[in-house]
Amino acid sequence: MISIVLPTYNRRHLIGETIQSVIDQSYSTWELIIIDDGSTDDSKAVVDKFNDDRIHFHAIDHCGILGKVRNAGMNYSKGDVIAFLDSDDLWLPHKLKFQLSLLKKYPQASFVFGHGEQFGTGAIPPPQLESLFVGNVFHPILLNERFVFYVPTIMFKREILHKTTAMNENLSSGGDIDFFLRMASVYEGIFSNEIVVKIRKHGQSHSQLLETAAYEEYLDMIKRFLWDGLLTPTQYGQIASKQNYKLGLLYLALNNRKKAVECFYRYTKIKPFNLKGWIRWIQAGLPSSLTRSL
Repeated sequence: MISIVLPTYNRRHLIGETIQSVIDQSYSTWELIIIDDGSTDDSKAVVDKFNDDRIHFHAIDHCGILGKVRNAGMNYSKGDVIAFLDSDDLWLPHKLKFQLSLLKKYPQASFVFGHGEQFGTGAIPPPQLESLFVGNVFHPILLNERFVFYVPTIMFKREILHKTTAMNENLSSGGDIDFFLRMASVYEGIFSNEIVVKIRKHGQSHSQLLETAAYEEYLDMIKRFLWDGLLTPTQYGQIASKQNYKLGLLYLALNNRKKAVECFYRYTKIKPFNLKGWIRWIQAGLPSSLTRSL
């Protein structure tokens, strides 16, 4: 049995197509647990039209915290394996069967994740990555960015919940990656370059403001990894410098120059001999009218 946890909020116009991509799976032993985070658009009417005993709908009061919604779904789950799906994305028909075969082929691994292709407004082609990796993915994905991370590709054995706590409900946007990396720090995993999901890009995707919040939470997360001994100071600096630089550029795009200055300053503290950090720090501190050509 595979338990599929699908959180949703006001996706009446999209969730039907997502549910159909589950029904169309070549592997049929699953339960779909839909957790509605207080929708006001009658999403339940769309779900009810499928009339499938494997589909279970649960409504909760709106919280806006994805980790809390996914935790509710995991609490309802009964399967030996748990998979995540988002209410605007689509699984390819072989997704469950293919990933389950990988978990059976490599029993030392406790989870599997894979590749996806984007579609819709702003979609970009999928990057070319190694075809298969089995082992510890924690450092390769954090330090070397060897793999992509798409939440709807994750599938893991229920047993990991014995050592890995549920999603951090204090994180507004970073609960997924925090959960995944904490899992990866304890258990071996599998990455496959096989395309198993279609990721929808559209007007309701994360705004730049939400993106800044995600970067801030990511920086806090890797700091916790440092405190927990999962990263060395050198490894932490390697990740934090890159994230601070990216976040500084994002704040510059939003014309939040004070925050941009803070990010580039943190970058220069880690990499004092890298000229680009100092240039960006100066740029962020000057009036925007003087820096448009930079």
